[in-house]
Amino acid sequence: MEKEELYNEAWRLWGGDMQLDILIEEMAELTQAIIKARRHGVLWSHAVLEEIADVLICLEQVETQLKAMPVDIVGELKAGKLARLEERLVAAKAEVQDA
Repeated sequence: MEKEELYNEAWRLWGGDMQLDILIEEMAELTQAIIKARRHGVLWSHAVLEEIADVLICLEQVETQLKAMPVDIVGELKAGKLARLEERLVAAKAEVQDA
């Protein structure tokens, strides 16, 4: 089964509310794994990487559902946020060079 088809089937079978609840749980588990890894002085642990994979799968599932929307609002918001990040990076580099 193709990934997008798999995501759509999960959404149909278990419903959007359940899939969003799972996304929330996975994000919480990722947060906990990151905090635990940092507490042990590690940036990337196996647990962190595993939770990143879980969160990405859930987000891809949501993204598949958003593709059905007539307008790509999330894409537009993301583009604006990326432009703002670029502006901040340029400003931060300028501050370092001026110091």
